[in-house]
Amino acid sequence: MSIVVNTNVNSILVQRSLGTSTSEIGKSLQRLSTGYRINKAADDAAGLTISESLKSQARGAQVASQNAQAGVNLLQTAEGDLGIIQDNLQRIRDLAVQAANDTNGSSERTAIESEVSQRLDEITRLSKASKFNTIGLLDGSSTALSLQIGANSGATTNAIDVAGGSVNPLGAADASSLGVSITAGSTLATASAASAYISTIDDAIADVSERRSTIGSMQNRLDSAIQSLSIKYENMSASESRIRDVDVAKEAASLTKNQILQQASATLLAQANQSPQVALALI
Repeated sequence: MSIVVNTNVNSILVQRSLGTSTSEIGKSLQRLSTGYRINKAADDAAGLTISESLKSQARGAQVASQNAQAGVNLLQTAEGDLGIIQDNLQRIRDLAVQAANDTNGSSERTAIESEVSQRLDEITRLSKASKFNTIGLLDGSSTALSLQIGANSGATTNAIDVAGGSVNPLGAADASSLGVSITAGSTLATASAASAYISTIDDAIADVSERRSTIGSMQNRLDSAIQSLSIKYENMSASESRIRDVDVAKEAASLTKNQILQQASATLLAQANQSPQVALALI
């Protein structure tokens, strides 16, 4: 092999190896410090695109699950208030049955009518006061509530209409809307009138029961959606992790390998840089 002074080929080769191992050490340190195999598009362009898409789906599923849970909370609030309204209707029915007895005198009927009136006022008050995050639930204002329970738009299964269908559980539930208002001195004035009012109350109780049943069905659907979204979130997150996250054991091994190569290259570079001095012995 020729001995030259101007160009140290061995030094150049070792410098390239040293640069490569140093660069790989930097990449390994970044991956281990961030926990990601892909930190920029240059690391894996296709993998970055796929992982970002999976991340969007996972986060969308997580937010949709929160939406569904908020819907469950709303429905539970409405169902709870309807339960109280139904309790009042049951008490009013008891009073109507009592008023349908001819043994009652005018004073007893007046007392019964007074309590019925108070119960009806409470039903009306509660229907107007029933709210969830400022949304009126039983005052008739929530005619079209839609809950987004999917990660994407454009699919009809992504949303449900709380107030849709043949039974609107969030329709007005005041005494007038339920058809149970009374006329003072008339509705419960006689046994026959009170008996007729019992049927009116029965219809109102059936109405509220149907609303509560509808709410229960909707809540079950939302609970099912929450479970499905939870599974989707887990799967999407796991898929993204497999693509983007670093294998710590593998990367640590790579770091150790390149550190050894770096040290070896540094030692060999010092030796290679001494080679041109051999030419001095020939002069």
